Amino acid sequence: ISEQFVRTRRHPAASIMANAQSFDEVYETSSDIDAVYPEIVERLISAASRTGEVLYAVPGSPIVAERTVELLLADPRCQVEIIPALSFLDLTWARLGIDPVSVGVRIIDGHRFAIDAAGERGPLLVAQCDSPDVLSDVKLALDAGIDSCLSADATITVLQRLGLPDEVVQEIPWTDLDRVTADHLTSIYIPELASPVAQELMRFSELVAVLRSECPWDRE
Repeated sequence: ISEQFVRTRRHPAASIMANAQSFDEVYETSSDIDAVYPEIVERLISAASRTGEVLYAVPGSPIVAERTVELLLADPRCQVEIIPALSFLDLTWARLGIDPVSVGVRIIDGHRFAIDAAGERGPLLVAQCDSPDVLSDVKLALDAGIDSCLSADATITVLQRLGLPDEVVQEIPWTDLDRVTADHLTSIYIPELASPVAQELMRFSELVAVLRSECPWDRE
């Protein structure tokens, strides 16, 4: 295949695609992470229209936490063939020593924790914790109610760079969450919440934000 792409080079697996074009420039120039994925899809479809076929590689499994793949599969302009691959989740369950089905783990995007975790009691695996700001937002959501969602002495597990030489699997007090040096290969595991994340309050907050951004009357 003449045109080959990787979503990002910020992953060790990208080294096997030495001649592929990356979309790191899209990440670097976009002011909104939600705008990155549609832009990548548009560029891929444009390339496929020119050449008839492109190869697009993503870190880990293409069907786990890969928004661009979701968008490509839903787009009627292209046909997508998925080649399965190992997910970071397989390594996560092995390191934690749990069966995610038997314990009922819910996987949450760290960027949407306050909304997607609303009403949940755990266990939760929070992925995409790729910056200190995301971890700070998660901590604030856990502590936003009258009573914290976790007891003062509760612990969570930080998982970073699984499968690499500098892998980290560390149990820490949840109150230290915003002190973790986060990177794009960071997830956290919360085994149980003492009380659910404030469901109605968080959803109401999101609704107000949407109305103020999209409705002229509400803005005024």
